[in-house]
Amino acid sequence: MKDALNLPCAPSRLVGVLLASLGLFSAATLFAAETVRRPNILFIAVDDLRPELGCYGCREARSPNIDRLAASGMRLDRHYVQFAVCIPSRVALLTSLRSERTHQIYGPPVWQKIAGARPWGETFKAGGYSTVSLGKIWHVEGGPVGRDTFDVKWTPAGGQYADPAHEALKNRNQQARLAQKGKGKTKGASVPPPADMPPITECAEVPDNVYPDGQTGDRAIEEIRRLKSAGKPFMLAVGFFKPHLPFCAPKKYWDLYDEGAMSLAPNPELPRDMPEVAFSGHPNMFNYSYGDYAPLQMGQRMPDRTARHLIRAYRACVSFTDAQVGRLLDELEALGLTQDTIVVLWGDHGWHLGDSGLWSKHTNFEAATWAPLIVRAPGTTKLGTHSRALVETVDILPTLLDLCGLPALPVSDGRSFRPVLEHPERPWKSAVFHVFDRHRVIDGKNTLILGFAVRTPTHRLVSWRVGWDLEGREIAAELYDYVSDPHETRNLAGDPAQADLRRALEGLRRAGWNVARPKP
Repeated sequence: MKDALNLPCAPSRLVGVLLASLGLFSAATLFAAETVRRPNILFIAVDDLRPELGCYGCREARSPNIDRLAASGMRLDRHYVQFAVCIPSRVALLTSLRSERTHQIYGPPVWQKIAGARPWGETFKAGGYSTVSLGKIWHVEGGPVGRDTFDVKWTPAGGQYADPAHEALKNRNQQARLAQKGKGKTKGASVPPPADMPPITECAEVPDNVYPDGQTGDRAIEEIRRLKSAGKPFMLAVGFFKPHLPFCAPKKYWDLYDEGAMSLAPNPELPRDMPEVAFSGHPNMFNYSYGDYAPLQMGQRMPDRTARHLIRAYRACVSFTDAQVGRLLDELEALGLTQDTIVVLWGDHGWHLGDSGLWSKHTNFEAATWAPLIVRAPGTTKLGTHSRALVETVDILPTLLDLCGLPALPVSDGRSFRPVLEHPERPWKSAVFHVFDRHRVIDGKNTLILGFAVRTPTHRLVSWRVGWDLEGREIAAELYDYVSDPHETRNLAGDPAQADLRRALEGLRRAGWNVARPKP
């Protein structure tokens, strides 16, 4: 693939493009008449996956299977999520509704309060599809999610660790934290000593299916075979947990990487003039022990030796998931389903690996909000193409419905990017939008603060305001210029020379808000 992105870990040209003899169906063949079978869908969701992959130009990544998917379809270079944490990002995906409309943050999904909202599984089932959800698709099972209907809904059994001792530590630690929460001690509670915390990484010499994602890969292959024999179009959604913390993967994937050779983030400091509200506090990084490595300390940089260890561990997890993706692609090919199946790979958000001095997600910065998106749509996408068009997570469901010839959603904040898949260079969106939340004490009250962000091809403006209304009181702002400062090292919001640009970006953000704002 040509023109791979210039990632911090250094660019390289993608090896190999699939043979043109793949023989993909034409759109006319697939969609000409109602009597023609609709295409299948294999949708692959990957937790915490940043675009640090071979197909996105990362020389250090070992992702041959995701790379070959990109080589047989289209890589979307500018896909942004609506909210850089699992639950709201997945609600936006599965309903095509922005958080500004649903007010989704954490906890059980609340999309059902929106009149006319139609979730993913229910929508495809109504369109005549067999629907299957495996692994992590909806983040929270039960409750309001139960309104979404899949023919099969399955999650893997077992824990996150291969070592029973590590799993026991995890369970005890979770119980202790729940007890603290029950006593109202979520803030300022003492951190358990390392001996009582599970490890942040695990390198175990075990088969893939000792871990949940290997089990999910096994089950997905079984489902592909069953769905093939059923003779009905299917929507198979497969969700992999890794590279989510803890970074646990079989040893063979760790062996792909030299720890000492791992590149560190080129921007390891907090941006200059960054407001305090933008700082995430590195959530989840203090829930684990670091073994022989010096742990992260609040207010300090991650020690370089530890950072390299964690980057290696993260990449090992990515390679582990990549292997499962390869198994699914191989099974489609073996069963003769490649030409009949749309394949989408989506990262639910990015992940900080020391970028901007941060670890984990939970921010409005580039590393958290930019995520991979790859689409192979027979008859629509061409081999090894890519597009710089701005697209958003809320656009994915409308695009799939468009490709499958199904009716549009009754209510949606997304827009089908099928025209981009057909013509990668065509003009498209001028901006995309995302949010993140914080809580701060204002006037003696615990107050919800929202960081409303607008991202254009060249800039990002974040306006931190009280509550869900863009008319709410602004307490801070951020402005980053990715042409002159691609690594977000300086906040320009307070620069008088940027006043006109800031006003223009605020106008774009308000236009986006007006589209998503619930009507009275």
